Amino acid sequence: MTGRERFRAAAARQEVDQRPVGCWIHFGSALWPAEISAAAHLRFAEEYGFDYIKVMNDYRFPTEGGLQEAREPEELRRVGGPGLEYDNRARQVEVLRRVREAAPERAVLDTVFSPFQTVVRTLGRSAVPLLQARPEIAHEVIGAVADRLVEHLEVTADHVDALFFSVNGSSRDEHGFGLSPEEFRDWVAPYDRRVLEAAADRVRVAHIHGYDLDAALTQDYPFEVLSWSHNQTVPPVEDLATTGPVPMGGLDEVASLYWPPSAARENVLDTRRRSADALIVAPGCTVHSDTPPSVIAALVAAAREPLG
Repeated sequence: MTGRERFRAAAARQEVDQRPVGCWIHFGSALWPAEISAAAHLRFAEEYGFDYIKVMNDYRFPTEGGLQEAREPEELRRVGGPGLEYDNRARQVEVLRRVREAAPERAVLDTVFSPFQTVVRTLGRSAVPLLQARPEIAHEVIGAVADRLVEHLEVTADHVDALFFSVNGSSRDEHGFGLSPEEFRDWVAPYDRRVLEAAADRVRVAHIHGYDLDAALTQDYPFEVLSWSHNQTVPPVEDLATTGPVPMGGLDEVASLYWPPSAARENVLDTRRRSADALIVAPGCTVHSDTPPSVIAALVAAAREPLG
């Protein structure tokens, strides 16, 4: 099987010749032209022999007047409006096109941040209390961003196999940004579902971010694959061994920064056993940019090792 075939089959709980595997880091590419970002992704995948390429998206959303920080709730309306030039989307689409063209045998995953998380990534976490203070503006702004993300899905369909949809706000730790469950259900979840529903033509990987998840908040999201920091939080991978979304994980992205390769190998093999080998092998989240190459190589080797 090619890596692309392997990934798509595993995402559908079909038989594969070996577990599909990949890994990702932030390259610091927010200001890079598309050709440099694409080349970095391709080199990383080729160096380690990944089956799929999760294309990072470090580009930011446009704001009216180049706003970088909101101090009043009304300023939030300057994020992602329909009349703004969106050069960064064109850059990301070009990265995806180049990666797809150069690596037809590998699955391509496009990283899209949830509408709420997109606002936070654009203006910083100080935007969160402004959203909380004016829920009607939260609906307006997050809804407008969701519309732009759906437009992005429409123009990337020919270049990708899967959507990697990153969700913040459903954890009780700092990654939840202090949202209450009621706020999440009111003005985060409806727009997450809108984007996920628009991606029904591709494999949907929901990455639920955080180390103290409230799994109930996203249990009705439509997706085929679940990515989460399973070494730190619920649900246990055993819960997804035979039913529900396909688990994506294997490597503890936090502890592995200082691990020898043997520890990474055992971590991945243990997760494979606990998931009844239904795993798409990956880190639980982005690995540190200084993670030793030996650890990433061990991740790949452990994905391909027969389980004893």
